[in-house]
Amino acid sequence: MIKYNETLFDGAESFKMFFIGIFGIEEKAKAIRQIEVSMCPFCTKRGTHTLFKVYSYFHFFFIPIFRWNVRYFLQTSCCNRVYLITNAQLAHDLERGIDVPITLADVELFRRFEQDFGYEDARSDFCPNCQRRVSKTFLYCPYCGSKLE
Repeated sequence: MIKYNETLFDGAESFKMFFIGIFGIEEKAKAIRQIEVSMCPFCTKRGTHTLFKVYSYFHFFFIPIFRWNVRYFLQTSCCNRVYLITNAQLAHDLERGIDVPITLADVELFRRFEQDFGYEDARSDFCPNCQRRVSKTFLYCPYCGSKLE
């Protein structure tokens, strides 16, 4: 099972509508596969990218009938960012398991998680274990739990 950050799609519009419990409309985020990269095109570190497919669908008796608004996302483990894939052909190739190079021209930044903690100033440092930016006042890394020096 692929683990992913549950806060990935907090801002996505998700709605559910039932009429007499027979049919409804839902949005689903599905982890497709993990891609090992020797050098991330966004931060130039080694890591993995998780490919997500997000779509809305209509169901009848909980059986999906048709989908719309299909979008593909990449979540990076090295720089902790989520990118929307704007190149449809690239997204379909990645979903089919074809390893094609990903460039900055093919994606658009969707969410960056480090900004939530505000560590990007003169009082910040990097964790020696997970390489994420943390405050110098912390004794332990809030991401991986390792003791900071």
